[in-house]
Amino acid sequence: MRYERKYRIESSNLDRVKQEVLANPSGFFKSYPDRKVNSIYYDDINYTSYNDNLLGVGERVKYRVRWYGEDFESVAKPVLEKKIKKNVLGTKEYFSLKDFILLNGAPDVNAEMAQVTNQLFPHIIVSYRRSYYESMDRLLRATIDHDLKYHHLQDGKLSNEVNIDNAIILEIKYDQGNEDIAADCVQALPYRMTKNSKYVSGMRWWLR
Repeated sequence: MRYERKYRIESSNLDRVKQEVLANPSGFFKSYPDRKVNSIYYDDINYTSYNDNLLGVGERVKYRVRWYGEDFESVAKPVLEKKIKKNVLGTKEYFSLKDFILLNGAPDVNAEMAQVTNQLFPHIIVSYRRSYYESMDRLLRATIDHDLKYHHLQDGKLSNEVNIDNAIILEIKYDQGNEDIAADCVQALPYRMTKNSKYVSGMRWWLR
């Protein structure tokens, strides 16, 4: 399992955040080209995943279908992710899905998640651009997410309602056992660690 330390940054700009990461004593370097990330988030009729996050439930699960790229119509190589959280540690399980046409509706994931007690429904799509970094010792990873957009789904289909989030999300990720190595990295960052869930942030627009 791994740690994901998150920073929701609203008082800086993208270039400044990137400079802070590259100047970190962990020696971060750009490890992968930037790309657009898209995720359809699923929850049950009681919004269990959403509410568990708000309540700070220690052990919780979140489901999403993720793909990469600009195409919002013909989705290629989608992956269903089951994101498992146990207090401050997390892990993921992955399930490959067939390509689909989003205009026809989000895919039904209940067959893949047969062990789920409650039926899952697609609620929102979160999209953003991600920059990737890795420390010189390759024990730490950093991602910077920006240009966040929350797309509302109506009966599983894409609606015209879109909300824009101007925040920048920085995440520092490392495996269990590397806490001491990560400590120097985290202490050098000029930002305060925060609790941040893109799913929760997006859903707040529709549930308030």
